[in-house]
Amino acid sequence: MNIGERIHRIAAEGPEITAISFNDREYSWDQVGRLATALADAMQRADAGGTAVAIVLRNRAVGAAAMMGVLAARRTAIMVTPIQPSLTLCADIRSLSPSLVIADRQDWNPAFEEAVRSQGAAGIEIFDEDGQFGLALRPGFETATPGHVNPFEGAGIIVPTSGTTGPPKRIPLTWALVDANVPQDDRPITAHRGVIQTNPLVTIGGVQMLLICATRPMTLILMERLDVAKWADLVEQHRPRRAGLPPAGMRMLVEAKVPKEKFRHLECFVTGSAPLTAADIIAVEEAYGKPLLYSYGATEFGGSGGITGWSLEDYHRLGAEKRGSAGKPIDGVKLRVIDAATGREVPAGEEGILEVHRPTAPVKGGPDGWIRTNDLAIIDADGYLFIKGRADDTIIRGGFKVPLAELEQTLLQHPAVYRAAAIGLPDERLGQTPGAAVVLNPGQSATEEELKAWVHERLAPYKVPTRIRFVSEIPQTQLLKVSRPALRLLFDQSA
Repeated sequence: MNIGERIHRIAAEGPEITAISFNDREYSWDQVGRLATALADAMQRADAGGTAVAIVLRNRAVGAAAMMGVLAARRTAIMVTPIQPSLTLCADIRSLSPSLVIADRQDWNPAFEEAVRSQGAAGIEIFDEDGQFGLALRPGFETATPGHVNPFEGAGIIVPTSGTTGPPKRIPLTWALVDANVPQDDRPITAHRGVIQTNPLVTIGGVQMLLICATRPMTLILMERLDVAKWADLVEQHRPRRAGLPPAGMRMLVEAKVPKEKFRHLECFVTGSAPLTAADIIAVEEAYGKPLLYSYGATEFGGSGGITGWSLEDYHRLGAEKRGSAGKPIDGVKLRVIDAATGREVPAGEEGILEVHRPTAPVKGGPDGWIRTNDLAIIDADGYLFIKGRADDTIIRGGFKVPLAELEQTLLQHPAVYRAAAIGLPDERLGQTPGAAVVLNPGQSATEEELKAWVHERLAPYKVPTRIRFVSEIPQTQLLKVSRPALRLLFDQSA
């Protein structure tokens, strides 16, 4: 049984089961099934033989249901993130050459229409009116021009990477990987506990959660934007065994002083997707009295993206000793740390570039199968992984290495600083110099010279930033990571 057959079976045998919960409204599997059927019909009428469908996927009930419908129709779903400026979104559409574009009614503005028209693609708008799903062929985009070719033939889902340091890459997940989520048994269709999804559906974690909910079935509880108080209410209401947020979200939870009683039913918190310090973990565990299990992964590794993690048993036994670790490799995964200059594996406990070996990964590594990451890491003598930052977040200033993460942490220690993000700035003489964007705590003040002096007292002179910009917020990606391209643009505009 493939995923399309499974989706139609659940809709037929469990129509009353809640498929999606969004904005305090529940949507049944009957609604998902009817949207899938209508979508398949509309795609058939609109499409001139192409099989690649670009879907601008918002964290909304109708978006999740439409994504299930695309998969049920056995079309390649090229996921497009809506969390980007209009010009970038339009450039994204132009780069994909899809035969069909599916987007929320909100996204169909004149610039977006022109981008779709330039590709000769058909268009379908999706909408939600008072809890009822709907779709329509966009006027003027009823049919695609002939001759489209699927550039991702054989793939079921194309997932964009987060674009933390540059334009996102697109990672194909084969139909075999997608269908691997389908239970191969004839047990009756019954409802399962819900899953709270705060990460964007266009991330690898979001994709995996959607696939799990679409095949078990489990209720997909969606949040369009992260609100830690609302998230805590959902955790209290739905009582999952585990729940979590990205590292930045976990910090926001502690800062918001959300009552610990909201989480009395949890056995632990989970997090990943970005580096997490031991201090961050301690802050969460002291505030809520629950373990925080930190894992590591990336879109390129396929599956859920995760390749390391903790069992609760191991964490109770070794968590305090290994504080800050992302755990050990999952089954089928091997890790090693190499020296960037020589390519040779370094001894346990030494820092270097992390490499991953996973035969099922959609991205292939070198001749020996190892995939090189941009992450600096340490693997200790017991095999536990510690992420130390990104290799491309270290700049060279006149021959001296400046780790940007170290500069950020130093600025964050200043009592007036709420957020900080560092970047390399071009310099004709030195190659690069460090710059930093800073958000101050409400009601507090600091000057550029004061912060430079603070850093100078704690780090080597060549690590002191040459420019500091005071901003209202740090630009972030959809996973709440610092967006280096957007940060660089801030400094370019100020110059």
